[in-house]
Amino acid sequence: MDKISQLPDDLLIKVLSLVPTKDVVAMRVLSKRWMSLWTLVPRLIFGDYPEEDDDREEDDAKDNENDNCRNLSQFVYGTLLLHRAPVLERFHLNRVSGCSASDIDLWVRIAVDRFVRDLKIRFFPEYGIIRLPSTLFRCETLETLELRKVIISEVPSRVSFQSLKTFRLLFVKYADEESFVRLISDCPLLQDLVVETCHDDNVVTFTINVPSLEKFSIRNTLQDLETENDVFVLHYHFLKQLTIVDYFGELKLLGNNTPQLIEANLLSVSCHAKVLESFSHLKLISLCLPEEVQYPTGIVLSQLVCLEICSCESNWTNMFVSVLQHSPKLKVLKLARNHSVTEDRKVFWIQPSCVPQCLLNHLKTFEWRDYEGAEVEKEVAIYILKNASRLVTATIYYPDSFELERKRHMFKELEVVSRGSKSCELRMG
Repeated sequence: MDKISQLPDDLLIKVLSLVPTKDVVAMRVLSKRWMSLWTLVPRLIFGDYPEEDDDREEDDAKDNENDNCRNLSQFVYGTLLLHRAPVLERFHLNRVSGCSASDIDLWVRIAVDRFVRDLKIRFFPEYGIIRLPSTLFRCETLETLELRKVIISEVPSRVSFQSLKTFRLLFVKYADEESFVRLISDCPLLQDLVVETCHDDNVVTFTINVPSLEKFSIRNTLQDLETENDVFVLHYHFLKQLTIVDYFGELKLLGNNTPQLIEANLLSVSCHAKVLESFSHLKLISLCLPEEVQYPTGIVLSQLVCLEICSCESNWTNMFVSVLQHSPKLKVLKLARNHSVTEDRKVFWIQPSCVPQCLLNHLKTFEWRDYEGAEVEKEVAIYILKNASRLVTATIYYPDSFELERKRHMFKELEVVSRGSKSCELRMG
């Protein structure tokens, strides 16, 4: 008898929970014991194809998706018919574009009857119209819910997710604005909400008023989508982390300027979303802002200790200097180029008239990723090394495409620079 077969059932079920569902079902032929054991696995994930398949050409993706979905419905029905686990910890329906709304409705009903905790419905590559059962909107065990490329035909007047903590609405199309509001209206434990906008989502104003919310993300990863007409009205109560990615609509923040929010990630955000004016108690901030966005006059980030700035925009040095000058307690500074740049980009560096207070008194860690050694980059790096009098470590990371000899040569250019901190250790990452 092999060692695995000697393990107790409870442990074997935990092991099988880590295996893709299609493989778990296939294992039933191994022995009589496995014939019944797989039916008790509390996690069912269907259509779990590799994530990198999302990058396939659209026509190929559609052809492959049709092939994959042809047998998916039969597989899901067959699995659920034999499955006997009293509780479903996870029930994921990935890439179900070829499945009917009635099929999905029935599968979700079964999952709710099994006290599902983590539910995902994900269409790819096409959108799918679904009719979610009314029992789902009153499911008391659901803790995580993700809907992707879903067209929700109807949301009942009463929605109550009493245990929901994480809610992801990715490229969802709603019947109207009120449908979106109802979806999140009664989630007393909701902590993490992600909203990705899409074409024709039938919502102009997204209103979020969830007192328990701690993390909120607005995303628009469809690069050709213009969101100037969108409005997000966010009532922040105990919000701790705010992420805005590729969003160019208007953001209205309602609430007291309390120190609850400690982290903000602002990546490609328009000047209409005036976030820095609203929060002065941030402790961590990541910035990648378009050229037209200027640092707000008179705003001091008195609690900021960690700053990350993307160097992809041509005027990134202006925002960089402005934040340094208004962040007296900054301890960690990170520079990185997270996006591609145009060949004709021109970056200028104007040295501050006086050294920012954070460099003189607090900065301890400096990190620069994708440092290419351009003239402006070199000037900025030298300025930091010369003026950061409390600096402990400075780490420079070079692009992977650079040869080792080139990296060493560029590193030596910085190594000979006199440093404001005698204890500063310069490292090559």
